[in-house]
Amino acid sequence: MAVSYTKIYQDATTLPAEGATSQFNVSNPIPQGLVESFIVQIKGTGVAGGTTASTLTTIFNNLRIVFNGDQWFNFNTPVDSTAASVNSRLNTMLQDIGGFTSENVSNTAVDMSIVIPCGINLPANSRFEVDLTYFALAAGNALTGANFELWAKYGSSSNATIVGNATSFPIPAASQTLMTVAIPSYKGAKVSGIALQSPTSNDNLATCVVQVLGQFGMTPTYIRGASGASQNGYMYLDTGTDSFGLVPSSSTAGYYFIPTYDLDVSSGSLNLLITTVAGAGTENYTATPILKLPTGGRGESTPTQTASVATGSSQAVLRRAEE
Repeated sequence: MAVSYTKIYQDATTLPAEGATSQFNVSNPIPQGLVESFIVQIKGTGVAGGTTASTLTTIFNNLRIVFNGDQWFNFNTPVDSTAASVNSRLNTMLQDIGGFTSENVSNTAVDMSIVIPCGINLPANSRFEVDLTYFALAAGNALTGANFELWAKYGSSSNATIVGNATSFPIPAASQTLMTVAIPSYKGAKVSGIALQSPTSNDNLATCVVQVLGQFGMTPTYIRGASGASQNGYMYLDTGTDSFGLVPSSSTAGYYFIPTYDLDVSSGSLNLLITTVAGAGTENYTATPILKLPTGGRGESTPTQTASVATGSSQAVLRRAEE
């Protein structure tokens, strides 16, 4: 099955700004075919000290992607870590579900691509819409000569990936609280995992009972072991730590990926029993469901290549959890 990369949008304005958050909405036609991955690329010239303190993916407050009026990817985070030398929650979640980020190891020659697993077969006359919000950059850190680009990789996929709307719920400190996570209704959908976030950059989670997996509380370290993250499962750019390559990490504070092993949910929800540490105060936790759907079709009509591997979030989640 042929693999092809198609640039579907480009401008020089959909970029983060100094001193204030910025919101953009872009849309355009998109060729028919099976979109294996959806790619967001930002290129430009940064300042010597870095546009952000570490990976450029920390600029994303919200990223929402729609095909033909149907939302399939919705990422939100309340935590602005642009000034911290840490991995971003977007980059962390992408690596949990089979995506990745590619960044040039340079503060000045900025070139970042966010690769999001998709697996959706688009009909003719399709359109996409991308709605995104950037956190503010520090004064003097704006990119110059920059471009914002969107790409689609066409090929094959073992499943369609849906990143649904997050459920938010207030969790009092040091008290076990039931959080019911809403699961979108799609025919044949299975739940690959739940991305759980706290509203701060602290590991204030004490335990989480995932009732579909058992009746015992899992600590943050236990959850990261179950998901496969604890074996340096994340990589991110931080030139202050390593000026030659990416930095390995086993966690991102305040973020937890819970694998649910392609759970078949008929009730439209699943329950988490969350306990936070004493002194944390009441915090609004969010839980984002990651779904897999059957997929089919083929890439754009292009010259045929002979080597291609089917990808998908379901396989990625299981591989990280079991290997």
